[in-house]
Amino acid sequence: MINFGIDLGTTNSAIAKFEKGKVEVFRNPVSLKQTLPSVVAFRKNRIIVGDKAREYLEKDPKNVVGAFKRKMGTTDKYPIASLGESKSPTELSAYVLKELKNFVHTGEQVEAAVVTIPASFDTIQANATKQAGYEAGFEQVMLLQEPIAASLAYANKEDEAFEKGQWLVYDLGGGTFDVALVRIENGEMKVIDHEGDNFLGGTDFDKLIVENIVIPYLEKEGHFENLEKEMKSASGRYNKLYHILLKKTEEAKILLSNNDSAEIEFETEDDDGADIDGYLSISRSQFEALIRSEIQDTVDMVDAILSRNSIATKDLKYILMVGGSTYIPFVREFVGTELGISVNCNIDPTTAIAVGAAFYAGTKPKNIASTPSIKELQTPQLFIKTAFQKTSQDDEEYFIALTEGNIKGYFYRITRRDGGYDSGLKPLGNRVSEYLPLLKNAFNQFDFKAFDDKNNLIATNVDTIGITQGRYNVVGQPIPNDICLEVDDLESQQTVLEVIFEKNSILPTKRTLVKEVTKTIRKGSEERVTINVVEGPSYALPSANQTIGFISVSGKELTRDLVKGSDIEITLEMSESRDLMINVYLMLTDQEFENTFNPAERHVNINRLSEELFKLYDSINPEIQEAEQQENFEAAAELSTIKKEIRSLLMKAKRLTEDDVTDEKFQLEDQKRKLAQRIDNLTRDKHIIKIKMEYFQAKKLCAESIDYEEATDDDRKRFEYIISDEKAVLTTNSRLKIQEKIDQFYDLRIKILWRSPNFVMNLFYIYAARKDEFTNKKRGEELIKQGEEAIDNETWDKLRLIVNQLYSLFPKEIQQTIERGGTGIG
Repeated sequence: MINFGIDLGTTNSAIAKFEKGKVEVFRNPVSLKQTLPSVVAFRKNRIIVGDKAREYLEKDPKNVVGAFKRKMGTTDKYPIASLGESKSPTELSAYVLKELKNFVHTGEQVEAAVVTIPASFDTIQANATKQAGYEAGFEQVMLLQEPIAASLAYANKEDEAFEKGQWLVYDLGGGTFDVALVRIENGEMKVIDHEGDNFLGGTDFDKLIVENIVIPYLEKEGHFENLEKEMKSASGRYNKLYHILLKKTEEAKILLSNNDSAEIEFETEDDDGADIDGYLSISRSQFEALIRSEIQDTVDMVDAILSRNSIATKDLKYILMVGGSTYIPFVREFVGTELGISVNCNIDPTTAIAVGAAFYAGTKPKNIASTPSIKELQTPQLFIKTAFQKTSQDDEEYFIALTEGNIKGYFYRITRRDGGYDSGLKPLGNRVSEYLPLLKNAFNQFDFKAFDDKNNLIATNVDTIGITQGRYNVVGQPIPNDICLEVDDLESQQTVLEVIFEKNSILPTKRTLVKEVTKTIRKGSEERVTINVVEGPSYALPSANQTIGFISVSGKELTRDLVKGSDIEITLEMSESRDLMINVYLMLTDQEFENTFNPAERHVNINRLSEELFKLYDSINPEIQEAEQQENFEAAAELSTIKKEIRSLLMKAKRLTEDDVTDEKFQLEDQKRKLAQRIDNLTRDKHIIKIKMEYFQAKKLCAESIDYEEATDDDRKRFEYIISDEKAVLTTNSRLKIQEKIDQFYDLRIKILWRSPNFVMNLFYIYAARKDEFTNKKRGEELIKQGEEAIDNETWDKLRLIVNQLYSLFPKEIQQTIERGGTGIG
């Protein structure tokens, strides 16, 4: 098994190992602490990680970097003065991971590890973390969401096993926040739902003290121009002072957990060169007032989860506190009081994530290239599929084996390595089932062996059977956001999103679907069909979400024309560690395209961010006016509030410099995306109302057709099937799903009407009356003449064929199947 678990934290990191049912958190061989500060310093030809690097942060900020986890998955890099080059968050994280290897005192090589990430990390951030692991020298990296790790640490620590129950994990760390709803049923743990903010944590509290208390104090004591800007800019005059103050405020924040006040002392000079001996005192009440709004935001996220899942606080065991920032007394008191839920602080918040990661690692096999054992070198004579739980709360665990091939005269035997169990020699059948007795609170190892009738050992493919008793396992990991396919909406001439994997779907997962090409792609042309997969709410605009993988096929790659209306088979598969595989099969051309995506960077340009915010600000005015005209004053008021928030973001964006050392631009980009989604939520109602009206109109027309004499019993059954999930479909408010139902109604209606000679005859006369619009008028005249003869002879099948041929003579715009832009699939 992998066995090693790592908490790669914003402020501190840790490494632990699972062995024989227990977990050990390794200590720093120098300081003997169980955690390593996630800080990297570059001193001459040395790279220093941890406590010593942290000491250099305030002395030499141009060569020391911390809190880089907040920029994980971005294109931002940190310039290192002594190197004359920049380092990415991924590279810096790799240094921390390498240093953690030195904590392992057993002398063994750490070839594989489970590394934790916030539950709200998107796919790009997750992949960047995984990349850091590979750069650190791990041959295998698995990711685990931090709330799951915390729950595993707690559930596996308790003496009394949970038969059934649910709780919340409240994880407030140095740089990120997660809250997750966790449930245990039948000895297995599952994350039901979660919320989070990747830019909310202890470092934000430090910044609040600097911005709201220290900077006003300095501006009062001396003469400064643009002090905050000069602090946050990498080339700013007071950038070094900014890092010193962040360190000082962090120390003060920690002191306030046990004291009513804390002092901050420092020295600097103002713009005129005058010396300032800085000294100020911060009270606990001041600090609590500063962070109250942020903690209220976390409570709002908890409320959102409870509301979404229709759960009352009385239904929860407690709210489990993890993360270094939960040491703050105000956080524990405020959250417990506001939510009315018992607060549980019974695990060490600084090491819980690493401990949980190690428990998880103990259930995951190590899949890396290594020197094969004698058994592996043997060619299996017998292939056997096995199934069993890797963790169990019971005294025995059910084991199943299914055999393949000729097994006549064969036997099997299962033994526990400590000698405490031996099944004895038994005849081998196509199905073997045994209850394996387990040692309590231990890692139990069993060997499965097969023999022929002469008791000769037969080579099989069965590995060691390892079962940990008294420990909980987790049922997969949930996807933090919807994973959607961008498709063409021909009616609105825009693209919309079709959800492929819903938020909280358990990984790994796979789905195959068939879509139609919405425009003809000529062989050899520059035209293309694009399979674009995005991450984010399925109801939002495609532009409000993030692309995580796409395959674009141009005419130059085609072996023949890809005709409009032909089918594309798309298979999407996402691994537990969030690798996305896209396979595209073009049925008409018999061509296959495949790629695996693990994007690890996203870019935020300050100028483009400002432009997008301005466009968003500009587009909201007509929406407010329309809401007011329709006397929807509640929506108008909400849109006006959003408009003010966009204006505030615009002002913040304009104050940013290109070399800003903070992660504010990424926070602004996240907030912009959320505001765009809120606008979409408020304004899409008018589109939903319209399409629901179209739904009921289509249903009415189809119901009328069902009463025609041409309708069959199969047609009536089909109609009942279409409306069977009407309530569920309409409740989704998904335009795409409702439109699918509308199309089904019209398809059924046309199928019934097409059997009626009168309908076909009327359609023929309608087309004939528009003969001047045919693309081939001569051919049209011939078909009209043939159609009139078919009517006279009452040869209705022939007339149907002629009607179809007349339809094909109309230009595409009249056929209402216009070739439009977009992705090319619908």
